[in-house]
Amino acid sequence: MDLSVKPVSIEELEGRNPFQSTFWAKLKETVSWSPFAFYLACDSYNGTVLVLVRKLAGLFYIAYSPFCFDSSISCADLEAFARKVRKYLPSSTILLRLDLAWNARPGSRRFRTCSSSVQPELTVRLDLTRPLAFRSRVRRNLKKEEGVTVRLWNGSEEDFSAWYDTYVHTGQRDSFSCRSRVYLRTFLSLGDEKTKPLLYLARADGKITGGIITLRTPNEEVYLFGSSSFVSKGVSCGYSLQAAAIEEAKKAGVECYDLFGIGREGDHLSSLTVFKTGFNGDVVQRPATADYLYISPAARLFRFADSLRFRHAREKRG
Repeated sequence: MDLSVKPVSIEELEGRNPFQSTFWAKLKETVSWSPFAFYLACDSYNGTVLVLVRKLAGLFYIAYSPFCFDSSISCADLEAFARKVRKYLPSSTILLRLDLAWNARPGSRRFRTCSSSVQPELTVRLDLTRPLAFRSRVRRNLKKEEGVTVRLWNGSEEDFSAWYDTYVHTGQRDSFSCRSRVYLRTFLSLGDEKTKPLLYLARADGKITGGIITLRTPNEEVYLFGSSSFVSKGVSCGYSLQAAAIEEAKKAGVECYDLFGIGREGDHLSSLTVFKTGFNGDVVQRPATADYLYISPAARLFRFADSLRFRHAREKRG
């Protein structure tokens, strides 16, 4: 079969994962990305693809597809897609940036690996079709957190505001950049039949002490944003929040829960890795972010500037 690429509306996105959904296209449109949707048919892959396009300073654009394709697409078809989709993008698009889905393997000399990946390269995914079997570390901490209750957010603006305060506090404590209040409120308002944003809130002694935002499709639920503060000495609410979300996803018939991102051995995310692996999921990996260059000089300059930006952010984080 010859490879064919056909533009479709973003409402036709199949959303095989949350980042390739109509929801994600509409969300990113609120922060200066223009969404394009395509149907790709070839020997190794048949399905929709979301490509986001953003204008840089001047006349140039970059295109980006998050968690696209899967292990079935071949290197040849990946390259052919990058070539054929170009005619549907702004003529001054300098590169197509791809983050392949978990367990994808294709690699190609035509794609240039980035110095840093946009999306995590390692994560923990729980198969919810199997019985849950949290490790002893999680079970111990859940016992410590028995005074914490977790409920889904009911739409109260007061509760959202209280949670956002804990989120900002957690970002300052753990040195990560927080999304704006407007972005997260928009995130929670854009749900549709296929993709559902959820906010789980933890309470102790009548106060909101933390919460997590997840994104659920019929097939999987992904943890994206979170906060936790200490209820008492050595006792937080993080384990209770994740355990509740996992159990609710399983009850809803979701097949997979993605804890979304862990670090490599010995890096600054080691404590986060210990926390997430305690839920006893499968550690999976995907290739690093890679670029297919369309306008080489401009693309090279952008990639260099982007690598400097990432290095500065990493040094600032410490």
